[in-house]
Amino acid sequence: MHRIWRFIGWMCLLFALVGCGRESVSLTATPEAPVVLSQWAIEAEASSSYASPDWAPARATGEPDVQTCTDDPRAWASARGNGLEWLQLLYAEPVYATEVRIFQTLGPGTIARVHLIDTGGGQKLVWEGTDTSTICPGVFTVSFPRTEYLVTGVRIELDESRTGFWNQIDAVSLIGILP
Repeated sequence: MHRIWRFIGWMCLLFALVGCGRESVSLTATPEAPVVLSQWAIEAEASSSYASPDWAPARATGEPDVQTCTDDPRAWASARGNGLEWLQLLYAEPVYATEVRIFQTLGPGTIARVHLIDTGGGQKLVWEGTDTSTICPGVFTVSFPRTEYLVTGVRIELDESRTGFWNQIDAVSLIGILP
């Protein structure tokens, strides 16, 4: 009987020594990857429009409809086609924005400025310059570092005197990271 207790004692000591050599494993949560969202405008307003409902600001909401470079009533067009105009769009999900894509279907080359609209309605300029787009239809892309504020809208300012012709915008996507 004495041998059995001695054997059990040695086994307990052996298991204790083996257990001491193990490293402890801590479980830590890994951060989730950011979710990037590309979304289309759900509402739009503009300084003017050529007609309504055709060529109205609402024609710039949703996904692109126009696949050719042509005067198409499914895209927004300003009333005059030769002055300063703007198109403002609203999106369903606030995001930390990283990019804006403007789908132009006629008269590229008139975009002068792109502003982002934050959740409080404030506007912040993210691009200003000369739109050198010549491909029609084409996508004018403005990329920038991730914003520190949530974005709910985009305002596009056009100078149609640069081309002396209408610019038609079919759709505008806002790309960003969900909060």
